[in-house]
Amino acid sequence: MYETKIIEAKTLGEAWEKSCVLMMREGHDRYVQAPEYQIETKDLPLFIKISEPFSEPRLSDKTNTTRELADEYAKKFLHGSGKEKENSFDYTYYSRLRCYPDCKVRAWLPSITESDEELAEAIKKISPDGKCVVQRIDQVEKAIGILKKDPTRRTVVMHTWVPFRDLMKFGPKREDTSSPCVLLFYPQLVDGKLHMFVVMKTNDLYNAWPENAYAFTALQKYMADELGVETGTYTHFSVSMQIYKDMYEEVKKKFGL
Repeated sequence: MYETKIIEAKTLGEAWEKSCVLMMREGHDRYVQAPEYQIETKDLPLFIKISEPFSEPRLSDKTNTTRELADEYAKKFLHGSGKEKENSFDYTYYSRLRCYPDCKVRAWLPSITESDEELAEAIKKISPDGKCVVQRIDQVEKAIGILKKDPTRRTVVMHTWVPFRDLMKFGPKREDTSSPCVLLFYPQLVDGKLHMFVVMKTNDLYNAWPENAYAFTALQKYMADELGVETGTYTHFSVSMQIYKDMYEEVKKKFGL
């Protein structure tokens, strides 16, 4: 049955193991037909709650990655890989979080305009030459600054989506584009601890989740340190969490299923 499932665990490693077993036993058989690949999957909306994300094991000994590789992935996620390498990809999480392209005009537009002409007039009122001045925003540092000033703020959402670009993944040029799997990061400062909430559209549970969660909690730790507070819980929700068919036998063998 296709429905949202919940996993609760103490550590990242425990959460991943429980999630893999759940997915193989209760995952919905879903066929993915994309231009770049077609494959069957076990798929569920999966909500994972972790009470102590920095307790060991942060990586299960059953994963196909290592602490060294996870540390390197987390470093690139937080600090990037350099301009040339970053620009060789359609996107990176670093670029979308820490070099996000946005326009001041967009922030001051009326909520609704009913024609291109009306939109053009609204833009001219904000920017007389009609141009949108694009700025790069480091959402992580902005979020830290806001929480320092107002620890109770509940609007500190860091997101990755650029609709005009990312929705094209489902248009005529889908084969030439890629869109972020992570949609948003939502830190909450409660009772002196920084809790992190992450929402993903899709997530490869078996191959990608261990390093993803490792890096995303590294962001949580980085922000907590900058704020001078302790880390709290970590919550990870993927609308389409999956294990791909070519991994079924390996997962079954590894978990004795």
